[in-house]
Amino acid sequence: MKAEGLSEKNESEWEQTNSDAIAYIKLSLSDEQILQFAAESNAKILWNKIKSTFTGQTEDRKIDTGNELKNLKINSNESANDYIARARSIATKCHSLGLDFSPRELIYYTVRGLKGKFVEVRDILKT
Repeated sequence: MKAEGLSEKNESEWEQTNSDAIAYIKLSLSDEQILQFAAESNAKILWNKIKSTFTGQTEDRKIDTGNELKNLKINSNESANDYIARARSIATKCHSLGLDFSPRELIYYTVRGLKGKFVEVRDILKT
């Protein structure tokens, strides 16, 4: 979307800036994504297409990750250390997506997910 009525010099500068912006954007994309957006020659339109394509996916990841934390349960063959590491990993993923759970919530979901041989520990921790 080039502005109308640009002088030849300004049009040349716009073309160069647009070309540079497209190159920078495409350098940050995977090969598959580059192919998906290869035909776009306007940086603003390219950026808006990328934004609309991935915004929904980010929201979906937020929902999935939040649910993963809320439904966290220790696996029958998982050690307590591995379970805590997995809980921390999910909490980090939540934070990186902009889902901020309070420390109390993180502890609540982690303790609630204890079962099997850890039921007594869970009950003690709940009190």
